[in-house]
Amino acid sequence: MAIRIEKILIQEKVLDEPLTRRILKNCPKIPHTVVGEEIAEDFFHPISLRQGKRMLFLTEHKGNQVRPCPGTLPPYLCCRYTVINSVLQCPMECSYCILQTYLDRPVVTLHVNLFDMFQNVQQLVANEPCRFFRFGTGELSDSLALDSITGLSRDFTDFFSTQRNTILELKTKTNCIQNLLSCKTGNTVVSWSLNPQKLVEGEERGSASIEERLKAARQCQDRGFLLGFHFDPILWVDPWESLYRELIQQLFSHVDGSRIAWVSLGSLRFPPALKEIVQKRFPKNRIVCEEMIRGQDGKMRYPRPLRTGMYQKVFGWIKEEAPDLFVYFCMESPTVWDRVTGNHPESNEELDFWFAQSLWQRFPELDMDEPRREVYIPD
Repeated sequence: MAIRIEKILIQEKVLDEPLTRRILKNCPKIPHTVVGEEIAEDFFHPISLRQGKRMLFLTEHKGNQVRPCPGTLPPYLCCRYTVINSVLQCPMECSYCILQTYLDRPVVTLHVNLFDMFQNVQQLVANEPCRFFRFGTGELSDSLALDSITGLSRDFTDFFSTQRNTILELKTKTNCIQNLLSCKTGNTVVSWSLNPQKLVEGEERGSASIEERLKAARQCQDRGFLLGFHFDPILWVDPWESLYRELIQQLFSHVDGSRIAWVSLGSLRFPPALKEIVQKRFPKNRIVCEEMIRGQDGKMRYPRPLRTGMYQKVFGWIKEEAPDLFVYFCMESPTVWDRVTGNHPESNEELDFWFAQSLWQRFPELDMDEPRREVYIPD
Protein backbone atom coordinates (compact mmCIF):
# COMPACT_ATOMS: atom_id res chain seq x y z
CA MET A 1 0.00 0.00 0.00
CA ALA A 2 1.09 3.59 -0.53
CA ILE A 3 0.20 6.64 1.53
CA ARG A 4 -0.32 9.71 -0.63
CA ILE A 5 1.20 12.97 0.59
CA GLU A 6 0.64 15.72 -1.96
CA LYS A 7 2.17 18.76 -0.23
CA ILE A 8 4.70 19.46 2.51
CA LEU A 9 4.58 22.55 4.72
CA ILE A 10 7.76 23.37 6.64
CA GLN A 11 8.01 25.82 9.51
CA GLU A 12 11.03 28.00 8.84
CA LYS A 13 12.69 27.28 12.18
CA VAL A 14 12.98 23.53 11.46
CA LEU A 15 14.47 23.81 7.96
CA ASP A 16 17.90 22.72 9.20
CA GLU A 17 16.71 19.82 11.36
CA PRO A 18 18.23 16.51 10.15
CA LEU A 19 14.78 14.89 9.88
CA THR A 20 13.50 17.77 7.71
CA ARG A 21 16.46 17.41 5.35
CA ARG A 22 15.92 13.65 5.19
CA ILE A 23 12.25 14.00 4.29
CA LEU A 24 12.96 16.53 1.55
CA LYS A 25 15.63 14.23 0.14
CA ASN A 26 13.19 11.32 0.13
CA CYS A 27 10.39 13.37 -1.49
CA PRO A 28 11.96 15.30 -4.38
CA LYS A 29 8.72 15.30 -6.41
CA ILE A 30 6.39 16.48 -3.63
CA PRO A 31 6.02 20.29 -3.62
CA HIS A 32 6.95 21.99 -0.38
CA THR A 33 6.31 25.44 1.07
CA VAL A 34 8.19 27.18 3.86
CA VAL A 35 5.88 29.01 6.28
CA GLY A 36 6.65 31.61 8.91
CA GLU A 37 7.99 31.11 12.39
CA GLU A 38 4.60 31.65 13.99
CA ILE A 39 1.98 30.12 11.73
CA ALA A 40 -1.54 31.00 12.88
CA GLU A 41 -4.05 28.23 13.51
CA ASP A 42 -6.42 30.16 11.23
CA PHE A 43 -4.19 29.02 8.39
CA PHE A 44 -5.45 25.46 8.84
CA HIS A 45 -9.16 26.14 9.38
CA PRO A 46 -10.18 26.23 5.68
CA ILE A 47 -8.50 22.85 5.10
CA SER A 48 -10.89 19.89 5.30
CA LEU A 49 -9.87 16.73 7.11
CA ARG A 50 -9.79 14.82 3.83
CA GLN A 51 -7.42 17.42 2.34
CA GLY A 52 -5.35 17.61 5.50
CA LYS A 53 -4.60 13.90 5.44
CA ARG A 54 -2.68 14.51 2.20
CA MET A 55 -0.55 17.32 3.64
CA LEU A 56 2.48 16.97 5.90
CA PHE A 57 3.40 19.81 8.25
CA LEU A 58 6.93 19.76 9.67
CA THR A 59 7.32 21.69 12.90
CA GLU A 60 8.77 21.37 16.40
CA HIS A 61 7.06 20.46 19.63
CA LYS A 62 7.41 22.93 22.45
CA GLY A 63 7.38 20.96 25.67
CA ASN A 64 7.17 17.27 26.44
CA GLN A 65 5.84 14.98 23.70
CA VAL A 66 6.10 11.95 25.98
CA ARG A 67 3.15 11.47 28.31
CA PRO A 68 0.82 8.86 29.82
CA CYS A 69 -1.84 7.46 27.50
CA PRO A 70 -5.04 9.48 28.09
CA GLY A 71 -6.91 6.19 28.51
CA THR A 72 -10.23 6.53 30.26
CA LEU A 73 -11.78 7.00 33.69
CA PRO A 74 -12.54 4.48 36.45
CA PRO A 75 -14.05 1.96 36.76
CA TYR A 76 -12.48 1.02 33.42
CA LEU A 77 -8.93 -0.29 33.65
CA CYS A 78 -6.00 1.14 31.66
CA CYS A 79 -2.51 -0.28 31.30
CA ARG A 80 -0.26 2.78 32.00
CA TYR A 81 1.03 2.87 28.46
CA THR A 82 3.30 5.84 27.67
CA VAL A 83 2.72 7.57 24.35
CA ILE A 84 5.21 9.46 22.19
CA ASN A 85 3.33 12.06 20.16
CA SER A 86 5.85 12.57 17.39
CA VAL A 87 3.11 12.53 14.71
CA LEU A 88 -0.40 13.93 15.02
CA GLN A 89 -3.18 12.90 12.60
CA CYS A 90 -3.37 9.80 10.44
CA PRO A 91 -3.28 9.71 6.63
CA MET A 92 -5.70 6.75 6.53
CA GLU A 93 -9.50 7.01 6.69
CA CYS A 94 -10.96 4.69 9.34
CA SER A 95 -14.62 5.58 9.77
CA TYR A 96 -14.62 5.02 13.54
CA CYS A 97 -11.37 6.91 14.25
CA ILE A 98 -11.57 8.97 17.45
CA LEU A 99 -8.99 11.43 16.07
CA GLN A 100 -11.87 12.99 14.11
CA THR A 101 -13.00 14.53 17.39
CA TYR A 102 -9.72 14.55 19.33
CA LEU A 103 -7.45 16.65 17.08
CA ASP A 104 -8.21 20.20 15.96
CA ARG A 105 -5.62 20.46 13.20
CA PRO A 106 -6.54 18.51 10.03
CA VAL A 107 -3.05 18.22 8.52
CA VAL A 108 -0.65 15.42 9.38
CA THR A 109 1.82 17.10 11.74
CA LEU A 110 5.31 15.77 12.39
CA HIS A 111 7.50 17.09 15.20
CA VAL A 112 11.02 16.88 13.82
CA ASN A 113 12.96 17.74 17.00
CA LEU A 114 13.81 14.12 17.76
CA PHE A 115 16.71 14.91 20.09
CA ASP A 116 14.38 16.68 22.51
CA MET A 117 11.88 13.82 22.36
CA PHE A 118 14.48 11.17 23.18
CA GLN A 119 15.71 13.32 26.06
CA ASN A 120 12.13 13.35 27.38
CA VAL A 121 12.09 9.54 27.29
CA GLN A 122 15.41 9.26 29.12
CA GLN A 123 14.32 11.70 31.80
CA LEU A 124 11.06 9.83 32.42
CA VAL A 125 12.83 6.48 32.74
CA ALA A 126 15.49 8.01 35.03
CA ASN A 127 12.77 9.29 37.35
CA GLU A 128 11.46 5.73 37.93
CA PRO A 129 14.54 3.51 37.53
CA CYS A 130 12.86 0.33 38.85
CA ARG A 131 9.82 0.45 36.57
CA PHE A 132 9.53 -1.25 33.17
CA PHE A 133 8.11 1.21 30.62
CA ARG A 134 6.09 0.46 27.49
CA PHE A 135 6.26 3.27 24.94
CA GLY A 136 4.26 3.61 21.74
CA THR A 137 4.06 6.02 18.81
CA GLY A 138 0.70 4.85 17.45
CA GLU A 139 -1.74 6.74 19.69
CA LEU A 140 -2.32 9.88 17.60
CA SER A 141 -1.25 8.48 14.25
CA ASP A 142 -0.13 5.25 12.60
CA SER A 143 3.45 4.34 13.55
CA LEU A 144 4.56 3.25 10.06
CA ALA A 145 2.24 4.95 7.56
CA LEU A 146 4.82 7.64 6.72
CA ASP A 147 7.93 5.57 7.34
CA SER A 148 8.92 5.33 3.67
CA ILE A 149 9.54 9.09 3.65
CA THR A 150 10.49 9.76 7.29
CA GLY A 151 12.58 6.70 8.17
CA LEU A 152 11.52 7.19 11.79
CA SER A 153 11.47 3.45 12.46
CA ARG A 154 15.25 3.40 12.32
CA ASP A 155 15.59 6.38 14.68
CA PHE A 156 13.23 4.79 17.20
CA THR A 157 14.63 1.25 17.06
CA ASP A 158 18.21 2.50 17.28
CA PHE A 159 17.38 4.57 20.34
CA PHE A 160 15.32 1.99 22.22
CA SER A 161 17.83 -0.80 21.57
CA THR A 162 20.12 1.11 23.96
CA GLN A 163 17.53 1.74 26.71
CA ARG A 164 17.27 -0.74 29.54
CA ASN A 165 13.86 -1.57 31.08
CA THR A 166 11.91 -0.16 28.15
CA ILE A 167 10.05 -1.55 25.18
CA LEU A 168 8.81 0.28 22.10
CA GLU A 169 5.61 -0.61 20.28
CA LEU A 170 5.19 0.42 16.64
CA LYS A 171 1.47 0.00 15.91
CA THR A 172 0.15 0.03 12.34
CA LYS A 173 -2.54 -0.91 9.83
CA THR A 174 -0.07 -0.87 6.97
CA ASN A 175 2.52 -3.18 5.47
CA CYS A 176 5.16 -0.41 5.35
CA ILE A 177 8.00 -2.45 6.86
CA GLN A 178 10.77 -2.05 4.30
CA ASN A 179 12.90 0.10 6.59
CA LEU A 180 12.16 -2.06 9.63
CA LEU A 181 13.67 -5.14 8.02
CA SER A 182 17.11 -3.56 8.30
CA CYS A 183 16.57 -2.11 11.79
CA LYS A 184 17.72 -3.31 15.20
CA THR A 185 15.15 -5.64 16.77
CA GLY A 186 16.02 -5.31 20.45
CA ASN A 187 13.31 -3.93 22.75
CA THR A 188 10.82 -3.34 19.91
CA VAL A 189 7.38 -4.88 19.32
CA VAL A 190 5.79 -4.38 15.91
CA SER A 191 2.02 -4.65 16.19
CA TRP A 192 -1.00 -4.63 13.93
CA SER A 193 -4.63 -3.69 14.45
CA LEU A 194 -6.82 -6.42 12.98
CA ASN A 195 -10.40 -6.63 11.76
CA PRO A 196 -11.98 -9.04 9.27
CA GLN A 197 -11.26 -8.15 5.65
CA LYS A 198 -14.94 -7.31 5.02
CA LEU A 199 -14.67 -4.59 7.68
CA VAL A 200 -11.26 -3.41 6.48
CA GLU A 201 -12.79 -2.74 3.08
CA GLY A 202 -15.79 -0.92 4.50
CA GLU A 203 -14.39 0.88 7.56
CA GLU A 204 -10.59 1.19 7.20
CA ARG A 205 -10.10 2.97 3.90
CA GLY A 206 -6.54 3.40 2.73
CA SER A 207 -5.15 0.70 5.02
CA ALA A 208 -3.43 -2.53 4.01
CA SER A 209 -5.49 -5.68 3.54
CA ILE A 210 -5.43 -8.28 6.31
CA GLU A 211 -3.37 -10.60 4.10
CA GLU A 212 -0.83 -7.81 3.53
CA ARG A 213 -0.66 -7.03 7.26
CA LEU A 214 -0.14 -10.65 8.25
CA LYS A 215 2.50 -11.24 5.58
CA ALA A 216 4.32 -8.17 6.89
CA ALA A 217 4.01 -9.51 10.44
CA ARG A 218 5.57 -12.80 9.35
CA GLN A 219 8.48 -10.94 7.76
CA CYS A 220 9.05 -8.96 10.96
CA GLN A 221 8.88 -12.14 13.03
CA ASP A 222 11.44 -13.80 10.75
CA ARG A 223 13.66 -10.73 11.13
CA GLY A 224 13.59 -11.20 14.92
CA PHE A 225 10.97 -8.73 16.12
CA LEU A 226 8.38 -9.54 18.74
CA LEU A 227 4.81 -9.03 17.51
CA GLY A 228 1.61 -7.57 18.95
CA PHE A 229 -1.98 -7.68 17.72
CA HIS A 230 -4.99 -5.54 18.57
CA PHE A 231 -8.55 -6.70 17.97
CA ASP A 232 -9.80 -3.21 18.70
CA PRO A 233 -12.40 -2.15 17.94
CA ILE A 234 -14.25 -5.42 17.64
CA LEU A 235 -17.36 -4.50 15.65
CA TRP A 236 -20.75 -6.11 16.05
CA VAL A 237 -21.82 -6.90 12.49
CA ASP A 238 -23.66 -9.80 10.94
CA PRO A 239 -22.12 -12.43 10.92
CA TRP A 240 -19.48 -11.26 13.39
CA GLU A 241 -18.74 -14.73 14.86
CA SER A 242 -17.72 -16.39 11.61
CA LEU A 243 -15.79 -13.30 10.49
CA TYR A 244 -13.66 -13.06 13.66
CA ARG A 245 -13.22 -16.83 13.97
CA GLU A 246 -11.81 -16.93 10.45
CA LEU A 247 -9.59 -13.91 11.18
CA ILE A 248 -8.02 -15.60 14.22
CA GLN A 249 -7.37 -18.77 12.24
CA GLN A 250 -5.79 -16.63 9.54
CA LEU A 251 -3.58 -14.89 12.12
CA PHE A 252 -2.13 -18.09 13.55
CA SER A 253 -1.63 -19.61 10.12
CA HIS A 254 0.83 -16.78 9.41
CA VAL A 255 2.72 -16.21 12.67
CA ASP A 256 4.15 -18.16 15.60
CA GLY A 257 2.12 -17.53 18.75
CA SER A 258 5.21 -17.91 20.93
CA ARG A 259 6.63 -14.71 19.38
CA ILE A 260 3.55 -12.61 20.16
CA ALA A 261 4.22 -10.27 23.08
CA TRP A 262 0.57 -9.38 23.68
CA VAL A 263 -2.92 -9.24 22.20
CA SER A 264 -5.52 -6.64 23.16
CA LEU A 265 -9.29 -6.84 22.92
CA GLY A 266 -11.56 -3.81 22.83
CA SER A 267 -14.99 -3.04 21.47
CA LEU A 268 -16.27 -0.02 19.58
CA ARG A 269 -16.41 3.02 21.86
CA PHE A 270 -16.44 6.71 21.11
CA PRO A 271 -17.39 10.13 22.50
CA PRO A 272 -20.99 11.03 21.60
CA ALA A 273 -19.84 13.85 19.29
CA LEU A 274 -18.21 11.35 16.94
CA LYS A 275 -21.51 9.88 15.75
CA GLU A 276 -22.56 13.04 13.91
CA ILE A 277 -19.10 13.42 12.38
CA VAL A 278 -19.09 9.84 11.10
CA GLN A 279 -22.58 10.18 9.64
CA LYS A 280 -21.54 13.38 7.86
CA ARG A 281 -18.22 12.12 6.52
CA PHE A 282 -19.36 8.56 5.77
CA PRO A 283 -23.10 8.79 5.01
CA LYS A 284 -23.48 5.07 4.28
CA ASN A 285 -21.85 4.02 7.55
CA ARG A 286 -24.06 2.04 9.92
CA ILE A 287 -21.71 0.91 12.70
CA VAL A 288 -22.39 3.95 14.89
CA CYS A 289 -26.14 3.33 14.58
CA GLU A 290 -26.17 0.05 16.51
CA GLU A 291 -27.55 -0.12 20.03
CA MET A 292 -25.22 1.80 22.32
CA ILE A 293 -25.22 2.98 25.92
CA ARG A 294 -23.29 5.81 27.53
CA GLY A 295 -20.62 4.29 29.76
CA GLN A 296 -19.47 5.66 33.09
CA ASP A 297 -16.64 7.46 31.30
CA GLY A 298 -19.12 9.24 29.01
CA LYS A 299 -18.20 7.19 25.93
CA MET A 300 -20.76 5.32 23.84
CA ARG A 301 -20.33 1.54 24.04
CA TYR A 302 -22.16 -1.65 23.23
CA PRO A 303 -24.23 -2.85 26.22
CA ARG A 304 -22.08 -4.87 28.62
CA PRO A 305 -23.78 -8.26 27.97
CA LEU A 306 -23.10 -7.87 24.24
CA ARG A 307 -19.48 -6.83 24.78
CA THR A 308 -18.89 -9.65 27.24
CA GLY A 309 -20.31 -12.26 24.88
CA MET A 310 -18.11 -11.06 22.03
CA TYR A 311 -15.01 -11.06 24.22
CA GLN A 312 -15.71 -14.55 25.54
CA LYS A 313 -15.81 -15.92 22.01
CA VAL A 314 -12.73 -14.07 20.72
CA PHE A 315 -10.71 -14.72 23.90
CA GLY A 316 -11.57 -18.43 23.74
CA TRP A 317 -10.59 -18.73 20.07
CA ILE A 318 -7.22 -17.04 20.75
CA LYS A 319 -6.49 -19.27 23.74
CA GLU A 320 -7.29 -22.37 21.67
CA GLU A 321 -4.46 -21.37 19.34
CA ALA A 322 -1.98 -20.06 21.95
CA PRO A 323 -2.89 -20.97 25.55
CA ASP A 324 0.03 -19.05 27.13
CA LEU A 325 -0.52 -15.82 25.21
CA PHE A 326 -0.92 -12.62 27.24
CA VAL A 327 -4.33 -11.16 26.37
CA TYR A 328 -5.68 -7.99 27.95
CA PHE A 329 -8.67 -5.70 27.58
CA CYS A 330 -8.41 -2.05 26.62
CA MET A 331 -10.62 0.28 28.66
CA GLU A 332 -12.84 -2.38 30.20
CA SER A 333 -14.29 -2.84 33.67
CA PRO A 334 -13.23 -5.42 36.28
CA THR A 335 -16.64 -7.07 35.84
CA VAL A 336 -15.96 -7.75 32.17
CA TRP A 337 -12.46 -9.06 32.97
CA ASP A 338 -13.93 -11.45 35.56
CA ARG A 339 -16.67 -12.78 33.30
CA VAL A 340 -14.28 -13.46 30.44
CA THR A 341 -11.06 -14.54 32.18
CA GLY A 342 -12.11 -15.25 35.79
CA ASN A 343 -9.71 -12.63 37.12
CA HIS A 344 -8.93 -8.93 36.92
CA PRO A 345 -6.13 -6.54 37.89
CA GLU A 346 -6.88 -4.65 41.09
CA SER A 347 -5.58 -1.40 39.60
CA ASN A 348 -4.00 0.14 36.51
CA GLU A 349 -0.64 -0.33 38.23
CA GLU A 350 -1.24 -4.04 38.66
CA LEU A 351 -2.11 -4.43 34.98
CA ASP A 352 1.15 -2.65 34.20
CA PHE A 353 2.95 -5.20 36.40
CA TRP A 354 1.22 -8.08 34.57
CA PHE A 355 2.69 -6.81 31.30
CA ALA A 356 6.19 -6.58 32.72
CA GLN A 357 5.98 -9.98 34.40
CA SER A 358 4.74 -11.68 31.22
CA LEU A 359 7.49 -10.14 29.09
CA TRP A 360 10.23 -10.99 31.61
CA GLN A 361 9.07 -14.62 31.88
CA ARG A 362 8.45 -15.27 28.19
CA PHE A 363 11.20 -13.28 26.47
CA PRO A 364 14.50 -13.53 28.37
CA GLU A 365 16.32 -11.81 25.51
CA LEU A 366 14.76 -8.48 26.48
CA ASP A 367 17.05 -6.08 28.33
CA MET A 368 15.00 -5.79 31.51
CA ASP A 369 15.24 -6.47 35.22
CA GLU A 370 12.84 -8.81 36.97
CA PRO A 371 9.76 -6.66 37.67
CA ARG A 372 9.18 -5.80 41.29
CA ARG A 373 5.56 -5.89 42.34
CA GLU A 374 5.97 -3.13 44.92
CA VAL A 375 7.01 -0.75 42.12
CA TYR A 376 3.65 -1.18 40.45
CA ILE A 377 1.17 -1.86 43.24
CA PRO A 378 0.52 1.06 45.59
CA ASP A 379 -0.23 0.31 49.25
